[in-house]
Amino acid sequence: MTDRFKTKQDVREYVWKEMRKVAIPPFPVSGRIPNFKDSAKACERIRELEKYKRSKIVFSAPDSPLRRAREIVLEDNKILLAVKPRMTGFLILDSSKDVTIRGMLRNGKEIKENELHKLNKVDLFVQGCVAVDVNGNRIGKGSGYGDKEYALLKEHGLLDNSLYVVVAHDIQVFDDLGYLMGEHDVKADVILTPGKIIWCRH
Repeated sequence: MTDRFKTKQDVREYVWKEMRKVAIPPFPVSGRIPNFKDSAKACERIRELEKYKRSKIVFSAPDSPLRRAREIVLEDNKILLAVKPRMTGFLILDSSKDVTIRGMLRNGKEIKENELHKLNKVDLFVQGCVAVDVNGNRIGKGSGYGDKEYALLKEHGLLDNSLYVVVAHDIQVFDDLGYLMGEHDVKADVILTPGKIIWCRH
């Protein structure tokens, strides 16, 4: 079914159109990692992961559907490592409950790239997506920031044996997008949706 897509952009355009049925602000849906109804419910499933229960540091992208995940990390007295918009730096939060982009910029402690190596290892790497398949192949909005975030943290030795978690609506989950992937694409380990946890086949 998914081989009807010729490019990653074809997948994005399809998902953005379909997500309008379940989308919530910010709008427009197109051109971003879309937020959706019950994204908070999907994020709540992070607490069902054994790796999360044992975790101390969790990385989260600043995407809107991940907001509840960031709140949970702080509610559970863990350290949240976040990235500033457009990868202009990283932030450490350990107490503030305002995990909007504006709130994180206001309350977070900035970590320069050359200071990343001083941090303890990240236990979970959490991202949103435009699309993802059950094998862990993820498609972002096309900016490449998600891949760069992962690569940078990996380069600094922070993602050794980390769990790669993607939060998505069922509309965004496909059987196979692997034929569109490149060598640089990193596979996710688990997908959290409002209705279930999907452990990726790889």
